[in-house]
Amino acid sequence: MLTSLSIGRYPTQVPYDNAWSILSNAMQMLPNIDSSHIKSRNVNILHLRTYLTIAADQEDDITIACAFILFMMGHLWFQTANDTISLGYLTAVANLDEAAQYDWDYVILASLYYGLDTAVTTRCAIIGFVQLLTYWFYEYCGVGHPITKEDVKYLAYPCLRA
Repeated sequence: MLTSLSIGRYPTQVPYDNAWSILSNAMQMLPNIDSSHIKSRNVNILHLRTYLTIAADQEDDITIACAFILFMMGHLWFQTANDTISLGYLTAVANLDEAAQYDWDYVILASLYYGLDTAVTTRCAIIGFVQLLTYWFYEYCGVGHPITKEDVKYLAYPCLRA
């Protein structure tokens, strides 16, 4: 468990269905969506943000919760260069009771691997949950860990004695 992700802990894989990429299907979960918010079967993260603003006429808590989860998925876990998230992930948030049983760790790590592969092969920016790389580097390489033993601390950093 090098990355602290417990891959395989949950039995259910995160579902994905391209049927949600059809505008009429997407409108079932995101009522304010229109064709201008969709590009190549992806929804713009800024559009999802509109569901998160508090308004008196928003009474559907499920829509707000689904939009928030999709927003976080697109903003943190599955980052892309064009700030979109695939509408196929609406399947994962369609039933919030089941969402807790999905193996999110596997999908996050697979997305990061895909982003690293894309960055190496196309010489572009790394996409995916890049914060995981920082955490892995901190834990695996020990960079930035506090030195707690006094004798090691002074050997490594002699100026601390002064």
